[in-house]
Amino acid sequence: MSIWRKNVELDFNPDGYDEDDDSDEDYDADEAEDGVLTGVGYMALLQSPEDSYQLKNHPFRKYKIQHWDLNLEDEEMLAFWTKVGPLMRHLSLHLCTFERVEDFRKILFELTPNLESLEFHGNKFPFDRPTEKAMRLDPTRKEHLKPENVLKSMKKLQVRWQPYFEYDHLDALPTTWIEFFVHFPNIEKIYVEHLADEELVECVQSMEIVRENLGSEYFAKLMQLDIAFGP
Repeated sequence: MSIWRKNVELDFNPDGYDEDDDSDEDYDADEAEDGVLTGVGYMALLQSPEDSYQLKNHPFRKYKIQHWDLNLEDEEMLAFWTKVGPLMRHLSLHLCTFERVEDFRKILFELTPNLESLEFHGNKFPFDRPTEKAMRLDPTRKEHLKPENVLKSMKKLQVRWQPYFEYDHLDALPTTWIEFFVHFPNIEKIYVEHLADEELVECVQSMEIVRENLGSEYFAKLMQLDIAFGP
């Protein structure tokens, strides 16, 4: 069972957390067999004293989350990431919405400390982020070059912007690339797809800036950098 749990991706349905959903009280655990369930339902399984599915001894490692409103001011959402985040080794965030940059930072830099790979595809965030130029030239912004949490387990990053969807921004990440990269010194593979030209330039330049400022151990293990253009 442990090998099966490591290799199967747990796919959360687009409903995510429904405020009117009382499935934590009468959730049918058999739904877990399909690998598609709500966050509330999965939390109910994790907190079940019977632990019929042996989730405590053999937790899932791969998670795919789609169309969620990732708002950590919601108590149930925060409880989910606090409980499940440390279990995650592989995470796919697809078409989710971050209302605040603080939620992105907390989820990726604090609540998922054991991530080995991240897929970040077409997510939305209705706020402006600082530019890479400002980060580089303004000394007051370089506090991000010394992160509190350096997450050495991260090995693979895939970032895809969705060119066919309507966005209020052209940014692929809600933080700067510099702030993102400083947390992950051991990345081995980076895939970026459909980024705007300026965004792509910022991504590559940020790798150089981080390495210059924080040392050659950053990107020392990088074996593959794939850049995909067009549809």
